Amino acid sequence: MAASKKSITLSRFQRIAFRPRNAITPIIAIILTMMMVVAIAGAMFYWISRIQGQGQGGVESFSGRFFTTAASAVNVVHVSYNGSFANAELLTMFLQNIGNSNIPLDNGSSSPTTEWVVFDVNGRPVCSSNWGGVIGTNATIRCMRGCATDILPGQIRQVVLNLSIGECTVMNITNGTQVKFIIDFSGKTTTTGTFIKNVP
Repeated sequence: MAASKKSITLSRFQRIAFRPRNAITPIIAIILTMMMVVAIAGAMFYWISRIQGQGQGGVESFSGRFFTTAASAVNVVHVSYNGSFANAELLTMFLQNIGNSNIPLDNGSSSPTTEWVVFDVNGRPVCSSNWGGVIGTNATIRCMRGCATDILPGQIRQVVLNLSIGECTVMNITNGTQVKFIIDFSGKTTTTGTFIKNVP
Protein backbone atom coordinates (compact mmCIF):
# COMPACT_ATOMS: atom_id res chain seq x y z
CA MET A 1 0.00 0.00 0.00
CA ALA A 2 2.81 2.36 0.91
CA ALA A 3 4.58 1.46 -2.32
CA SER A 4 1.53 2.19 -4.42
CA LYS A 5 1.02 5.55 -2.67
CA LYS A 6 4.65 6.34 -3.38
CA SER A 7 4.31 5.43 -7.06
CA ILE A 8 1.10 7.44 -7.37
CA THR A 9 2.78 10.46 -5.76
CA LEU A 10 5.84 10.03 -8.00
CA SER A 11 3.75 9.79 -11.15
CA ARG A 12 1.81 12.93 -10.16
CA PHE A 13 5.10 14.71 -9.48
CA GLN A 14 6.46 13.63 -12.87
CA ARG A 15 3.34 14.87 -14.60
CA ILE A 16 3.59 18.23 -12.83
CA ALA A 17 7.39 18.67 -13.09
CA PHE A 18 7.85 17.35 -16.58
CA ARG A 19 4.68 18.64 -18.16
CA PRO A 20 5.45 19.58 -21.78
CA ARG A 21 5.56 23.36 -22.03
CA ASN A 22 4.14 24.83 -25.17
CA ALA A 23 6.21 27.45 -27.06
CA ILE A 24 4.59 30.68 -28.23
CA THR A 25 1.33 30.16 -29.97
CA PRO A 26 1.21 30.22 -33.79
CA ILE A 27 -0.69 33.53 -33.79
CA ILE A 28 1.98 35.28 -31.70
CA ALA A 29 4.71 33.77 -33.91
CA ILE A 30 3.02 35.13 -37.04
CA ILE A 31 2.61 38.57 -35.49
CA LEU A 32 6.30 38.69 -34.43
CA THR A 33 7.41 37.52 -37.88
CA MET A 34 5.29 40.18 -39.56
CA MET A 35 6.72 42.88 -37.28
CA MET A 36 10.28 41.82 -38.14
CA VAL A 37 9.49 41.79 -41.87
CA VAL A 38 7.93 45.26 -41.67
CA ALA A 39 10.94 46.61 -39.74
CA ILE A 40 13.43 45.13 -42.22
CA ALA A 41 11.38 46.37 -45.19
CA GLY A 42 11.25 49.87 -43.71
CA ALA A 43 15.00 49.94 -43.13
CA MET A 44 15.66 48.68 -46.67
CA PHE A 45 13.27 51.24 -48.17
CA TYR A 46 14.98 54.09 -46.31
CA TRP A 47 18.44 52.88 -47.35
CA ILE A 48 17.53 52.34 -51.02
CA SER A 49 15.64 55.64 -51.32
CA ARG A 50 18.60 57.50 -49.81
CA ILE A 51 21.10 55.89 -52.21
CA GLN A 52 18.73 56.39 -55.14
CA GLY A 53 18.29 60.07 -54.23
CA GLN A 54 22.04 60.66 -54.07
CA GLY A 55 22.61 58.81 -57.34
CA GLN A 56 19.79 60.64 -59.08
CA GLY A 57 21.11 64.01 -57.93
CA GLY A 58 24.56 63.19 -59.34
CA VAL A 59 23.09 61.97 -62.63
CA GLU A 60 20.87 65.06 -62.98
CA SER A 61 23.81 67.36 -62.30
CA PHE A 62 26.03 65.53 -64.79
CA SER A 63 23.33 65.36 -67.46
CA GLY A 64 22.58 69.06 -67.02
CA ARG A 65 26.24 69.96 -67.53
CA PHE A 66 26.55 67.50 -70.40
CA PHE A 67 23.53 68.80 -72.32
CA THR A 68 24.56 72.42 -71.74
CA THR A 69 28.01 71.64 -73.11
CA ALA A 70 26.63 69.56 -75.97
CA ALA A 71 24.20 72.32 -76.89
CA SER A 72 27.01 74.90 -76.90
CA ALA A 73 29.60 74.53 -79.63
CA VAL A 74 31.59 76.91 -81.81
CA ASN A 75 33.49 76.06 -84.97
CA VAL A 76 36.39 78.12 -86.30
CA VAL A 77 35.57 78.47 -90.01
CA HIS A 78 38.56 80.57 -91.11
CA VAL A 79 41.44 82.54 -89.55
CA SER A 80 43.83 84.96 -91.21
CA TYR A 81 46.71 86.97 -89.77
CA ASN A 82 47.86 90.34 -91.09
CA GLY A 83 50.94 91.78 -89.46
CA SER A 84 51.48 94.59 -91.97
CA PHE A 85 48.41 96.72 -91.31
CA ALA A 86 49.74 100.13 -90.18
CA ASN A 87 52.24 98.48 -87.79
CA ALA A 88 49.42 96.50 -86.17
CA GLU A 89 48.79 92.81 -85.86
CA LEU A 90 45.27 92.03 -86.96
CA LEU A 91 43.74 88.59 -86.62
CA THR A 92 40.47 88.00 -88.46
CA MET A 93 38.36 84.99 -87.48
CA PHE A 94 35.04 83.64 -88.68
CA LEU A 95 33.30 81.78 -85.84
CA GLN A 96 30.14 79.72 -86.36
CA ASN A 97 27.77 78.71 -83.57
CA ILE A 98 27.02 75.05 -84.38
CA GLY A 99 25.09 74.44 -81.15
CA ASN A 100 21.53 75.34 -80.23
CA SER A 101 22.16 77.97 -77.56
CA ASN A 102 23.55 81.50 -77.68
CA ILE A 103 27.31 81.81 -77.23
CA PRO A 104 28.50 84.91 -75.33
CA LEU A 105 31.27 86.86 -77.04
CA ASP A 106 32.33 89.35 -74.38
CA ASN A 107 34.97 92.00 -74.81
CA GLY A 108 35.05 93.04 -71.17
CA SER A 109 38.03 92.80 -68.87
CA SER A 110 36.11 91.53 -65.84
CA SER A 111 34.33 88.18 -65.50
CA PRO A 112 32.55 86.79 -67.46
CA THR A 113 35.00 87.32 -70.29
CA THR A 114 36.12 85.74 -73.52
CA GLU A 115 39.61 84.41 -72.82
CA TRP A 116 42.13 82.83 -75.14
CA VAL A 117 45.47 81.06 -74.87
CA VAL A 118 48.00 81.15 -77.72
CA PHE A 119 50.49 78.29 -78.27
CA ASP A 120 53.60 78.07 -80.42
CA VAL A 121 54.37 75.29 -82.89
CA ASN A 122 55.77 73.10 -80.08
CA GLY A 123 52.57 73.37 -78.04
CA ARG A 124 54.09 75.75 -75.47
CA PRO A 125 51.76 78.54 -74.31
CA VAL A 126 52.88 81.94 -75.56
CA CYS A 127 50.32 84.09 -73.76
CA SER A 128 46.77 84.28 -72.46
CA SER A 129 44.45 87.25 -72.40
CA ASN A 130 40.88 88.44 -72.43
CA TRP A 131 39.65 90.65 -75.26
CA GLY A 132 39.01 93.77 -73.22
CA GLY A 133 41.65 96.00 -74.79
CA VAL A 134 42.97 97.19 -71.40
CA ILE A 135 46.15 99.27 -71.63
CA GLY A 136 48.68 99.30 -68.82
CA THR A 137 50.45 96.72 -66.67
CA ASN A 138 47.97 93.94 -67.40
CA ALA A 139 47.44 94.96 -71.01
CA THR A 140 45.07 92.81 -73.05
CA ILE A 141 44.36 92.50 -76.73
CA ARG A 142 41.44 94.38 -78.20
CA CYS A 143 38.43 93.02 -80.02
CA MET A 144 37.85 95.58 -82.75
CA ARG A 145 34.86 93.96 -84.43
CA GLY A 146 32.25 91.30 -83.67
CA CYS A 147 32.33 91.24 -79.86
CA ALA A 148 29.93 92.35 -77.10
CA THR A 149 26.90 90.41 -78.44
CA ASP A 150 26.00 86.72 -78.41
CA ILE A 151 26.55 84.49 -81.42
CA LEU A 152 23.13 83.04 -82.26
CA PRO A 153 22.67 79.37 -83.19
CA GLY A 154 23.77 78.82 -86.79
CA GLN A 155 25.21 82.32 -87.09
CA ILE A 156 28.70 83.00 -88.50
CA ARG A 157 30.41 85.95 -86.84
CA GLN A 158 33.45 87.85 -88.08
CA VAL A 159 35.77 88.78 -85.21
CA VAL A 160 38.77 91.07 -85.66
CA LEU A 161 41.40 91.22 -82.91
CA ASN A 162 44.16 93.79 -82.60
CA LEU A 163 47.07 91.81 -81.15
CA SER A 164 49.45 94.77 -80.98
CA ILE A 165 47.70 96.48 -78.06
CA GLY A 166 48.17 93.92 -75.29
CA GLU A 167 50.92 91.66 -74.07
CA CYS A 168 49.45 88.69 -75.94
CA THR A 169 51.38 89.31 -79.13
CA VAL A 170 52.83 86.97 -81.73
CA MET A 171 55.45 89.45 -82.97
CA ASN A 172 58.23 87.32 -81.50
CA ILE A 173 57.06 84.18 -83.32
CA THR A 174 58.99 83.42 -86.51
CA ASN A 175 57.28 84.39 -89.75
CA GLY A 176 55.60 81.42 -91.46
CA THR A 177 55.03 79.57 -88.17
CA GLN A 178 51.72 77.87 -87.42
CA VAL A 179 50.14 79.23 -84.24
CA LYS A 180 47.44 77.42 -82.29
CA PHE A 181 44.89 79.01 -79.96
CA ILE A 182 42.09 77.98 -77.60
CA ILE A 183 39.16 80.33 -76.94
CA ASP A 184 37.00 80.05 -73.82
CA PHE A 185 33.59 81.69 -74.22
CA SER A 186 32.81 82.76 -70.64
CA GLY A 187 33.06 79.15 -69.46
CA LYS A 188 30.14 78.03 -71.64
CA THR A 189 32.18 76.30 -74.32
CA THR A 190 35.64 76.32 -75.89
CA THR A 191 37.01 76.03 -79.39
CA THR A 192 40.42 75.70 -80.99
CA GLY A 193 41.95 76.99 -84.20
CA THR A 194 45.22 77.65 -85.96
CA PHE A 195 46.67 80.31 -88.22
CA ILE A 196 49.93 80.94 -90.02
CA LYS A 197 51.84 84.00 -88.99
CA ASN A 198 52.53 85.42 -92.40
CA VAL A 199 53.99 88.92 -92.70
CA PRO A 200 54.57 89.98 -96.34
